[in-house]
Amino acid sequence: MKYIALSRCWGLKHGEKPNFLTTAKIIKIRLKQFSSSELPNTFRDAVQVTRELGIQYLWIDSLCTIQSGDNGEDWKRECQRMEDVYASAYCTIAATSAVDSNAGFLERNVSREPVYVQEASGRRFHVCTDINNFNNDVKQAPLNKRAWVIQESVFSGRTIHFSANQTYFGCGEGVYCENLTRMK
Repeated sequence: MKYIALSRCWGLKHGEKPNFLTTAKIIKIRLKQFSSSELPNTFRDAVQVTRELGIQYLWIDSLCTIQSGDNGEDWKRECQRMEDVYASAYCTIAATSAVDSNAGFLERNVSREPVYVQEASGRRFHVCTDINNFNNDVKQAPLNKRAWVIQESVFSGRTIHFSANQTYFGCGEGVYCENLTRMK
């Protein structure tokens, strides 16, 4: 079965409780249904990307793993399976620019003004202000400050990084920028 996994920051301040997770007390309610409007923005963005990729299932750690109750047995068991979860996913969505579950990652405030140039021969091309900086946009982003993300990124066969400046796609062949540049 194809599914997409979400890699994201929980972004909790000390003492703060997550606003949407599955616990032993509410698992029966979660299994029946819930409205997507209840989801935090980062989850809703992940649902949108999953649907646009034509994939039916999305795996989100705090929803798919019982986070408390039963002495934490579900969490202990499931955390042992993280390698399989990320390695078996069709791809991983990395909410790289989202500092927490409420931030979302699809809206950006980046304006790109391409400049069109025409050669004397009539051939047109454009010069864009995009700067492909995977190190700054992805590696130094808040998401990559999490210890868990190391295993998520290592085991994922394909990752779509939604950074604040642009989207990057990483796979065994390398990293590609949204402007189709292949990073070296």
